Amino acid sequence: MSATYELIAFPNQGRAEICRNILRHTRATWTETNPKWPADKATMPFEKVPVLVETKSSGKKLVLSESQVIERYLAHSRGLYPKHASLETIAKIDQYRDQFTDIFTLFTIVFYGKHHHKRPDLLSAIQFLVKKHELALKANGSNGHYIGSSTTYVDIVAYTLIKMFKDKGFGERLTARAAPELNRLIDIIGSEIHANLPSRTTVSSRL
Repeated sequence: MSATYELIAFPNQGRAEICRNILRHTRATWTETNPKWPADKATMPFEKVPVLVETKSSGKKLVLSESQVIERYLAHSRGLYPKHASLETIAKIDQYRDQFTDIFTLFTIVFYGKHHHKRPDLLSAIQFLVKKHELALKANGSNGHYIGSSTTYVDIVAYTLIKMFKDKGFGERLTARAAPELNRLIDIIGSEIHANLPSRTTVSSRL
């Protein structure tokens, strides 16, 4: 794991936040660059962010776009899929992760797009997710993880997005009483990430 990383992203808690937390949790050597927009738009591979630039020890660079592609690449390369995981296990991790996709899209519409009339739809979607994911976490032994006994990619996803929903004022269905398993996960993953925070260096803007 001798590669270094540059994450090009807007500074808000948006689509790049899971990528940030993967890098933090795995103690990667990385920097964050906040682009000047729209001046830098044409320099991005698909004219959007986030973008990941990985520099290997050999000097070879890999440039990736699309947030979930970056997430999965980092999760595989930084050890957040179980070692020697079967295709079935990988599929289960990705299944749980992808169940957050529609909810996050609705969250961005309500919070960033200010379509507040859709708030009830978002809360209903969160309630449904809580119902299903509480069962999955309980079935794994109520140990704060979806799969096995150590942190995997989907744990980072759940921590990031559930915490984001709560912090942004959508936590009515995410209280400790309503979602004890998810709150246990947040406590465990949050403490792991907090211990690794010094791994981040931020660059304020592109030169």
